[in-house]
Amino acid sequence: MTAGFSQNSSSSNSYSNRNYELDNVNVNPKISYLYNQNTRLELFCTFKDKENKMLNFETLKMHVIGSNFQYTGTESFSLNANANFYLNEFEGDTNSPVAYQMLEGLQPGTNFTWLLGLQKRLTSFLDLNLNYFGRKSEESKTIHTGNIQLRATF
Repeated sequence: MTAGFSQNSSSSNSYSNRNYELDNVNVNPKISYLYNQNTRLELFCTFKDKENKMLNFETLKMHVIGSNFQYTGTESFSLNANANFYLNEFEGDTNSPVAYQMLEGLQPGTNFTWLLGLQKRLTSFLDLNLNYFGRKSEESKTIHTGNIQLRATF
């Protein structure tokens, strides 16, 4: 279980709509199950309460339910999978820089995010990483993003 209180702010003389002062409350209970030394499953939920103390006084209540699975196999292979469900109760102008900051790039209402990551050590100095990310909100199409990385360590 983690919990915290924080503040962050931004001030711009040229762009007053980018000014904000956020009070944040975050509560994050999590349960982890370690199947063996190579396999872990985590289930968590998060509650965030954010309030802008300037200009339009935007508010956000964010509820997140998610899971994370990690597997580290023999032969330097690892797998990471993650899925999250977000319910964002936002009040304010959704097309503002403050809203983007508060919503963490997501949209008001329901959002889903997921990722799948694979890592394989090919040689003692060469690693291959494959990553796939996805997200979906109520009023947008599903967005798929992937990348491949071949990393040499010398």
